[in-house]
Amino acid sequence: IGCSTATRIGKMMLNYHEMTMDQPRDSPERRKQFLIICTVIAGAFVHSVMTAGFFNSLDIKEGIFPGGEYIYRYNSRDYAASAGLWKYVAEDLNVTSNAYQDLMYSLFLDNPMNMGGERQRFASGILVDQKGMEEKGSKLLDLNPKIERKAAVTTNKDDLAPFERFKLQHYLQVTLPSVDAAVVQFPFTNGFTSALATSYKVRHIVVPTIDSLSVI
Repeated sequence: IGCSTATRIGKMMLNYHEMTMDQPRDSPERRKQFLIICTVIAGAFVHSVMTAGFFNSLDIKEGIFPGGEYIYRYNSRDYAASAGLWKYVAEDLNVTSNAYQDLMYSLFLDNPMNMGGERQRFASGILVDQKGMEEKGSKLLDLNPKIERKAAVTTNKDDLAPFERFKLQHYLQVTLPSVDAAVVQFPFTNGFTSALATSYKVRHIVVPTIDSLSVI
């Protein structure tokens, strides 16, 4: 949704510019153009904020974390980037974002209230049972030799974009136990605004609240 909206806005700005390019800067036509463009951009922003669930209340409950085999890559960035890295795991699996539910998981290793954004450690990957391990987990682990060869011939790794460095990391595996957990659900659109909403909710709502739950 975000990409298509931005594209339409860009085309609309171009079209209005072509219609008024011969008009004086302070002409009514130019002012009308500016007002319409600002209205469209504001509307798109409000829509993205609402669909991202900024205004949705959170109902945190006690539940069960299912556990299983976790195949992941490790990273250290702001937690807002964690879900965005799922798409690179999904590319290796040849699955779409429609398959993310109950498959893609991020594990946050630091309390975001005590650690700066660039140093927040987390893992992004998939959580599967034994059948899923055979179908999906093994597929990711089998990519490690190819990843190692690519990493060996890549120079100046420190100059690469963070997502490029992420793609050069091996997939790791760990068995996570099934345990009591605090469970909360809220909308996620896999977009930039939704990533910011997720980071804000985890930092300022979820983390302070779970301290009062007996399962933690």
